Amino acid sequence: MTPKGFNVIEDAAFDVRRIGIGVLGYGFMGKVHSNAYLKIPYSFSAPAAFPDLIAICGRDEARVADAAARMRYRGYYTDWKQMVQDPRIEIIDNVTPDDRHRAPSIAAAQAGKHVICEKPLAMTVRDAAAMRDAVEKAGVKNLCCFNYRFFPAVRLAKDLIEQGALGQIYHFRGRYLQEPGHNPAAPLEDAWYASGTKSGILLGIGSHIIDMARFLLGEILALSGLVRTYNTRRVSRAGQAETVTADEGSVTLVEFASGATGTLESSGVATGHRNQHTWEVNGAQGSLAWDLEDPNHLQVFLDRGPLPEVRGFTNVSVTDPCHPLPTVYLPVGHNAGWEYGHVHALNHFVECVAQDKPVAPFGATFEDGYRCQVIMDGILRSSRTGRRIELKY
Repeated sequence: MTPKGFNVIEDAAFDVRRIGIGVLGYGFMGKVHSNAYLKIPYSFSAPAAFPDLIAICGRDEARVADAAARMRYRGYYTDWKQMVQDPRIEIIDNVTPDDRHRAPSIAAAQAGKHVICEKPLAMTVRDAAAMRDAVEKAGVKNLCCFNYRFFPAVRLAKDLIEQGALGQIYHFRGRYLQEPGHNPAAPLEDAWYASGTKSGILLGIGSHIIDMARFLLGEILALSGLVRTYNTRRVSRAGQAETVTADEGSVTLVEFASGATGTLESSGVATGHRNQHTWEVNGAQGSLAWDLEDPNHLQVFLDRGPLPEVRGFTNVSVTDPCHPLPTVYLPVGHNAGWEYGHVHALNHFVECVAQDKPVAPFGATFEDGYRCQVIMDGILRSSRTGRRIELKY
């Protein structure tokens, strides 16, 4: 019996298309992506579609059932091969560990699903190429989830660069620093990049700074890299000593097609840094700088600035309605958190599916993921050989 005064809202009251979502993976990224889908309907004034959380998938039935209930999915699968055949699902979102990206993404594309895959796209150039070829052959939309493209401050920076506000671009310097492996005596499992898939820091977080460099300044044509593993022996929580081959840090000099140069740095042993992703761009008429640890601000210096005695970088709070990617329920000056990189990224993809729009240039496609993989492979080869590498895509 409906209580007096209670007004029921029927689904039909929302005259918005609903797009079925299937998420493969219930760990950290599974939760982040699920959270983003839940936030889309109220984070934007007129979303192109409402994500309909059909199913989440994982091998541990107890854990995936718990995740499904908490995130308000209609149900769950324990076999991804069954989920990719579900006719209610239009988008398959693959947030599995790095070494499991290939098969489900290709199968989803072959089943006619639009595909999202977390970064890095794959563990090897060959696998990344196979994934890119599969989505292109199937004609489905695809996104490699480089979420930092979708921070409002980053998008403002891209707009300013493309408008010519900085003039000729000279330099890009970027770094992504974390500390999980800084203590050699800590258990192997604490250094996430050296356990599990053993992907290493370059693939794990270095891929982000590579994609950011390409997003802001364009294609990278050549590079010289140094990659290091500083702690080659670690002990697991079970007391088992293991040889560590995963890289723990890299420094790379890059040459852009535009003639600009840059440095890219990644580290998993940067003591004191929890999650610092920062970059600076220098041009003939200005400079920009951004730091993930202060994500709502863009540091801007334009040479045509104010009085000489007060010239310097301006700390711009990128929260006004005139700025890119506004979050409508937050008033001006109210900061959005890290999670909103994924909210904006996944909303962009849902919109592209609903309105048949291209994912690029703002979203990273599987082609972008493949090119990032080529660059990472080039860095590793350069470090092994001591030679400058000219990249071929």
